[in-house]
Parts: sequence; structure tokens; C-alpha cells
Amino acid sequence: MLNLLLQTDFKNNGSNTDLKRFRQQSFIIEYLYRNGKASNPELAKLTNMSSPTINKLIVELIEYGIVQDLGYGDSIGGRRPNLYGINPNAKYIISIDIDCRMIKMGVFNLRNEAVSEIITYFDNVKNKQQVFEGIFKRLDQLLSQLNYKTSRFLGIGISLPGLIEAKTGETYSDLLIDGLSLEDAFQNRYDLPTFTGNDSRVMALGEQAFGAARNKNNVLCINICDGIGMGMIVNGKIYEGKSGFAGELGHINVVDDGDLCTCGKRGCLETVASGTALIHLAQKGISEGKQSVLTELTQGDLHEIHVSTIIKALENGDAFAIDLFSKAGAYLGKGIAGLIHIFNPEMVIIGGKVARARHFLIDPIQQSLNKYTIHRIKQDTEIVTSTLEENVKLLGAVAMVMNTLFEQENALLN
Repeated sequence: MLNLLLQTDFKNNGSNTDLKRFRQQSFIIEYLYRNGKASNPELAKLTNMSSPTINKLIVELIEYGIVQDLGYGDSIGGRRPNLYGINPNAKYIISIDIDCRMIKMGVFNLRNEAVSEIITYFDNVKNKQQVFEGIFKRLDQLLSQLNYKTSRFLGIGISLPGLIEAKTGETYSDLLIDGLSLEDAFQNRYDLPTFTGNDSRVMALGEQAFGAARNKNNVLCINICDGIGMGMIVNGKIYEGKSGFAGELGHINVVDDGDLCTCGKRGCLETVASGTALIHLAQKGISEGKQSVLTELTQGDLHEIHVSTIIKALENGDAFAIDLFSKAGAYLGKGIAGLIHIFNPEMVIIGGKVARARHFLIDPIQQSLNKYTIHRIKQDTEIVTSTLEENVKLLGAVAMVMNTLFEQENALLN
């Protein structure tokens, strides 16, 4: 990380003494980024370095513009310690969230705060050339408004749906731009390191770094949008599986001889509990004569039924909408019950646009868990909705960039 922050190469240019100092400063930077602030005594205890050594390293990092003096902290006996933290505007990260129907992007500082507007617009990811022309156009405009030099950025993080090879970044959704992979296309255009991740794992990264999963070791993050995916935190690490395809929760079977799924199988959880399923079931019910406020909200146009429309109906106490979510929650609970028996997680976080239904979804999930799980195992698992809501994947993409760069530098130095 210090390599990128200072735009230099200590590994190849520095002496052994320089390399040791570089390694020590890199540790301080990572600790301050992840924990927000620390005092000289805290850092000395963590690193087994002397207080004068820590002070010298911090003074250099302040001169570089990477660390800043935050003033005095609270006394725990004796004089009040000086606190230090990352300079939030030393560098920036570009974050992009590509969903099946919606795209978001923004620029974040090292305090994980947006320093630009968050651009949100609708597009269909299936029209690949159009999608990326739109992303490039809007991102170019956003960067032009900020007017920062390329050297001010650490990298680009992109969250997207579908299967993504963990080691290579190769997508299995045919997301190529002029024959280039997604990462190569963005890297070539913006001359910045670019990292892609499956949206559900990116959600888990966001929850782990900034949300309900912070300081927890075993958490399942379920992302319910058009489809249903899952990011898994196991023993404090994101679990990806052999090829990076772990977490396809939406394709477990919950209905014998059920509807055909997009994966080619029948009865998948996605066919009864995803955003796409809820829309389809709402349209089908209204067309068959079900009475619902949805008819009024959409002025009778079934194509105007979206997840947000159904949630609005929920909030108006619409019985038909409540029933849709009740059935979806029951199926989700059945699927989650199996996961609880296998993983024994301390928490399950429900995120994605369907999770905005909150207790209308969580209550039937809990009822289903009561029916299908062993109480002694279930009682150790808390079921919550995401507190990061619609920005969880943008923040997760920031975390993905920072985690990857820290890992790369640690590997380089060891």
C-alpha cells in the first residue's frame, strides 16, 4: 500500500534498513485504516517496537501526507495520548456496483466516505456494449468533475452478478468489452488496478468491513435481488470455494418439480423467493383477479410492478403483498435452516432490495426456522437485515480494493 501511496518501489530501490522501515510503516498504515485511530503506546504494544521508533515512523508518514495527528485522546491514567489516523484524502478509490437492472458508482476516500455524488441509474446488463458505454460515459463525467490526477487513485472495485473465477477475475457472464476482460478494459482505459467480485461476496466484504459482520468470524450474507446469492465469512475469512463459485444459494432445490429456473433446473429457491419471482407472482396474481393496491400503484400496468412497488404495497397493509412476502420468507427460511445446521453461524444478514421489506420478510423466515431447525443450534444465530442497505456493495467494492492491495503488498514484503 505504501508503494502506491508514495508512487515508489521500496522493494527494489531500498536498502535492507529502508525495507524494514517500509514494512513497519505499512503495518501502521493498515492498522490505522482498519481501526480508525491509535496512539503511540497502542502501536508500540502491537508491534513490539519502542515508542521513539514508532514516533519517528509516524512523523515520516505525516510528512508524506498519509497519516494525520488527531489530537489528544482520553486519559487512562497519566498524560493524555496523542491519537493518529489515516489522512482520508491521501488517496481515493473508484467503486462501481453493476446489478442486473441498476448501476451505481462513486468515489470514496480512505475513511470510506463518498467524496463524489453517488450516480444511480437503470440499465439492462444483458445489453453488454450499451451497459459499458454508459458506465464509461458517466464515470468519465464524474472524474472530470472531481478533476483529480490519476495518481490520486488507488484502484477501481467492481461488484457484478454471476459466476466469477476467484483467481483470474474471469467472468462467466460473457462480460467482454471489445474482446477484453472487464478488469483489463477498465485498467486500460483508466490506467488503474481494477478488481472485480461477485456481488454477494462483495456484500459480505462490505458487511465485514463496515456493517453488522464487523468483528464477527462466522456470518452468512444473503443477497436477494433479481436472484439470490450468498457471501460466506468463515473463521473471519471470505469463503470462495475451489474456483470462487461458492454461495449460489438461489439454486438449491426447495420445490419438487417446481418452475424452471434460469440455471436450467426446476424448483430452485430463486423461482419462489427472489425479486424476479416476487414480480412474476404479483403479475400472475393480479392478472388472475387478486385484489391489491398494486393495481392502483401501477395504474393497471403489470409491467410497472417492481420490488419497490410491492414493498410500497406492504407498507400500505396490502394483504396480497403481505402474502407474497410471507410465502417467499417461508421458502427462504427453509433454505437458511439447512445452512444453519451446516455452518452454525453467529449471524445471518439479509441484504439486497428484497430485504427492504424488513420484518415482513424476517418474521416468516423466523417462523420457518422455528419449524425446520434444531432449536439448540438456531438459538446461536441472529437474523438481521443489512444496516448498510443500498450502498453495501459500493462499500464492499472499496473494501475489496483495499484488502487486495494490502494482501499484495504483504506478499511482496514477506
